[in-house]
Amino acid sequence: MKLYKTMKRWLFILTAALAVFQTTDLCAQERGVRFSGGTDVVSAYIWRGVWESGSALQPTLTMTAGNFSATAWGSVDFAATSYKEMDLTLAYTLGPVTFSLADLYWEGGAADRGTVSRNYFRFGNDSPHRVEAGIAWRIDEKIPVTLAWNTVLFGPADVNATGERAYATYAEVSYPFAVKDVEMKAGVGIVPWNALGTYGIDRDFYVQNVFLNVGKSWTVFQSLQLGVFTSLSWNPAAEDVNFVGGFSLRM
Repeated sequence: MKLYKTMKRWLFILTAALAVFQTTDLCAQERGVRFSGGTDVVSAYIWRGVWESGSALQPTLTMTAGNFSATAWGSVDFAATSYKEMDLTLAYTLGPVTFSLADLYWEGGAADRGTVSRNYFRFGNDSPHRVEAGIAWRIDEKIPVTLAWNTVLFGPADVNATGERAYATYAEVSYPFAVKDVEMKAGVGIVPWNALGTYGIDRDFYVQNVFLNVGKSWTVFQSLQLGVFTSLSWNPAAEDVNFVGGFSLRM
C-alpha cells in the first residue's frame, strides 16, 4: 500500500507538471516558451546497451521554458504488439549540470519477467512504471566530457536477483566530437550493483555499454531537419553487440 501511494504521488506530479506545460497559451513564445518535436525510425531499439525491441518508430515532443524542459518520448516496434514504451521527463539545467526526473513505462523487452502489468494506469505491485532521477555534468566547454548518473527511485519491477529493491543505477561517461561535419560521440556505461529486474543481467558490477554514435543532419524546408545516424555498441556483461541505423525528422 505504501509503494502504491508513493508511485501514484510521483506519477501525479510528473503528469500534472507536463499537463501544465502543454496547456501554455498562444502567447507562450513571447514568454520564452518553445515547443519542438519529431520522430526517429530505427532498425533496432537499444537502451543503455540492452536490446529492447526490433525496428521501431520513436516520436518525441519537448517544451522548454528557460532552464526547464518537459519531454514526452515513446517507442513502438513495427510488430505493434510486442513492445511499447512511453517516458515523461522533467529536467532543469543549472550551468553545466542538468537534473532530471522521469517516469519510465515500458512493456516487454529485457525487463519483462512475466510479473509486470501492461496496464498504463496500474500502480500496484505489478506496475510497469519506474521513476528515475538523474544528474548529468558537462565538465567543460573546451573538454566536453559528460558524467551522468541515473537511479530508479520507485518501481515494483526494479528488483535485484534476490527480489529486493535494486535502485537500479546506470553511470556513464561520454565525449562528443566531430570529424569534419559529422557529429560523433563515444562513451562507456556501467551498472554498479545488481539490477536484474531493470537491465536483465545477474551481476553485481559490470560494464554494460561501450558505444560510438555517428550522425549528420541537414536543414530542409526552413524549419525541418533531416538526420541520419548509426550507433555501434558492445555490452560486455551480456556478451552482446548491436549495430543500429536510422533517420530522424525534427521541427
